Amino acid sequence: MADIFLSYSRADRPKAQQIAESLEAEGFSVWWDKVLRAGQTYDEVTEGMLRDSRVVVVLWSEVSVKSKWVRAEATLGERTSAVVPAMIQDAERPIMFELTQTADLIGWDGDRDAANWKQFVADLTQALGSAPIDPKPAPVSGGPETPDATIENTFWTSIESSDDAADFEAYLKRYPEGHFADLAKIRIDKLGSVEDSLARSAAPATEPHSSPVSVPKPAPTPRPAAPVSRKSSGSPLPLILGGAVLLAALGIGGVMLLSGNEAGDEAERTAEAAPVSDSPFTDCDLCPDMVVIEAGRFMMGSPDDEVGRTGNESPMHAVQLSAFAIGKTEVTFDQWDACLADGGCNGYNPSDRGYGRGDQPVIGISWNDAKSYASWISGKTGKSYRLPTEAQWEYAARAGTQTPYWWGADFSSGGMPMSQPVPTGSLMENPFGLQGMLGNAREWVEDCYMNSYADSPADGSAQRGGDCKRRILRGGAWGRDPDDHRAANRARISRDVRDRAFGFRLVTDAPAAE
Repeated sequence: MADIFLSYSRADRPKAQQIAESLEAEGFSVWWDKVLRAGQTYDEVTEGMLRDSRVVVVLWSEVSVKSKWVRAEATLGERTSAVVPAMIQDAERPIMFELTQTADLIGWDGDRDAANWKQFVADLTQALGSAPIDPKPAPVSGGPETPDATIENTFWTSIESSDDAADFEAYLKRYPEGHFADLAKIRIDKLGSVEDSLARSAAPATEPHSSPVSVPKPAPTPRPAAPVSRKSSGSPLPLILGGAVLLAALGIGGVMLLSGNEAGDEAERTAEAAPVSDSPFTDCDLCPDMVVIEAGRFMMGSPDDEVGRTGNESPMHAVQLSAFAIGKTEVTFDQWDACLADGGCNGYNPSDRGYGRGDQPVIGISWNDAKSYASWISGKTGKSYRLPTEAQWEYAARAGTQTPYWWGADFSSGGMPMSQPVPTGSLMENPFGLQGMLGNAREWVEDCYMNSYADSPADGSAQRGGDCKRRILRGGAWGRDPDDHRAANRARISRDVRDRAFGFRLVTDAPAAE
């Protein structure tokens, strides 16, 4: 029985070997799949070693966080032994491991005298001291072993809601006679072949909703019949929050009415907000269309009973915001290319990853890149353009609602793209007239990362304390879990990371009332 089972992505094999050999030099016994003897299968050996090891070390990287196998090994490791995760690249961990204390080995070069390595060894020593000598799955009624404590079952659980046929092909490749083989075949028939899926994802997204697995574009959300004008008195209009949004707006003085529950705790969710003022405006030919959001008050964060929430969305707190203008859509490739052509944006030309440019959201953008675009457009227009604060972003994304998604509690009814990004103007508008706030690309905001809202500004300004090397990303993206698309979801990433799903939109000051 090994002390440590090392879980990693094959793409990270050189780093895994360096860590395994260093751990062995520290006196630990380590199992990793460097050699399998003839006649042995990967699953047979891996599952046995995973069950028998006292501590599972999971190496999180940009690749491994997306690996179904690494997630399955980490999940099973939590059930049968202790888990000590370690970051070897700056990446967004799976939600279920987001709050787990994680060692920082980013940039570690093999120096066993380095402080971060010594801390990692200390964490392992402590975990081994508390781990059972002979770990076994906990028994349940009906059999000697926990039925779901297997890599096969854990792997199936991680893909059963997937919209990618390749996941089910991968399952059948490993388990052609598995317990869920028939279900996997049914899902493949429904979704189409892997080849079709790959062709769809590789092709430019000129008609993103034409493929069988793409979510059809819902009808545009009805807008208030009489929007509030900037020439009005300016006093915020009460908007009662509670149940699902009544998507058919009632034209009563420009107020969007939402269904509410009876008095009681729901009174705490009463917010003051106003719909958009007039039509979008733009400050130059290739500047983003901007939508004015009137001043208002809302409850930021998620309630304790919201499905999919994480601890960094607490505590819920009231925020009072001044009026501002925010991009109707995410910044597009056309808009980014205009910056490039004018000598701005630090000369960075991001790849479109085969999805096409034009009206597609610009992707592969770091926080630093987004700031360079904001600086360029500010110089062109003479106005102050910037990234939204977290509070401005969530206020705009919720659009007067308090449900997980602005359209309600059911993710599937929102029509967010799941197989590839789509042109920014093709998504339905929320009640504030904004498109793609909870989908398409993830969006950078201004704030430094704090693990809770305990010291969050109440005026909607940006958080300047905390970890300013890491900034906040909001909104979901194609291929992400529904939980990531919730209005309250927040992730922290180093500000120089250029992930394929990272984009942004801007805010500026609302025009003065005439």
